[in-house]
Formats: sequence, C-alpha cells, structure tokens
Amino acid sequence: MNRYFKIAFLILSILPISSFGQNEIKEKIDSLKYVENMPYICEAFSKCGDELFWNVVKLKEKGIPFLIEKLNDSTETKAGVVLFGGNHTVADIAYVAIEEIIHGIPTFELLGTEFDQEGCGYCEYWNFLRKDYQNRLNFKLAVKNWYDKNKNDLVWISSNEFSSCDCSGKKHPNKGHYEIKKE
Repeated sequence: MNRYFKIAFLILSILPISSFGQNEIKEKIDSLKYVENMPYICEAFSKCGDELFWNVVKLKEKGIPFLIEKLNDSTETKAGVVLFGGNHTVADIAYVAIEEIIHGIPTFELLGTEFDQEGCGYCEYWNFLRKDYQNRLNFKLAVKNWYDKNKNDLVWISSNEFSSCDCSGKKHPNKGHYEIKKE
C-alpha cells in the first residue's frame, strides 16, 4: 500500500507544475489580443514587431496547439494590416506566429484558394478569411490536420531567417525554425 501512496503522491506533485506551464503558455497566447505592431519591414528600426508577438513565437512547439486553437478568434486588434487595410485579428496574429515557428506551411493549399486569385496576390488570404467566418473555421481545421499529420516530420533548422517580415540584419528570437524534413 505504501508503494501506491508514493506513486499517487508523485503524480499529484507533478500535476500542478504541468498545469502551471500550460497556464503560462495560455496567458502568453491570450496576450495576442493586445498586439499593436506586427513585424513587416524593419531594417531601420531597433524593434521589429510587438514584444508580445515575439514572446509567443519563443514558445516554439509548446505554443503551437494553443495557437491553432486561436485560429478562429476574430477579435480585432490594434495591429494594422500593412498594404491591405484593416486590422489583424487574434487569429491572423496566431497564424503569423505559427508561420514564424514552422516555415513552409502551404497557406493557400490549406485555405483552399489560389494565391493570386483575380490578380490580388497575398490579399486573397485577407479577402478569403474576412469574407465568411466559416472560412476561418475551415482554415483552422485544415491547419490542425496539417500539423497533426506533419509534426513528427518537423526538424529544427538553426537560422536567423524570418518568415513574416523583412528583418534583414536582425537575429531571430528563436535562432531558428522548424521545417518538414526533406527526404
């Protein structure tokens, strides 16, 4: 009986630590609603994007499931969308963070639309997701399925390459990113 008590005690002592870690991650992810500045072109600036955004990116793979959960959060933030107008939603910021952690996600394949539909280029992403909330829900499911299918094939690449911005000469906060391993 004493052995079972020790095992139960060990499990119960680990649970609060595990729970605290998840709560801390969730709090950082929830802070995305306060982001006011997204990284874009940052050559002349000392900071490139809001620190809240980069704190989430620094979570790396631990944050991905929580970020995927935010992909249907249409809460508008104060972060403007450069060139295309309007503001980022929490979902938009969460997806940019995912792209910063994992490079090479097939965004338009997952959206189910073409990159340059009607000569629009990347604005098709914004137009498509803003058109109908169901498009956000479908995109969230597609990203989740893609991640679940590929997460075991992701490899860490040490690099200062950014996915979301032209931050030449800057050091990436993660000092790298994940990619699907090449065969």
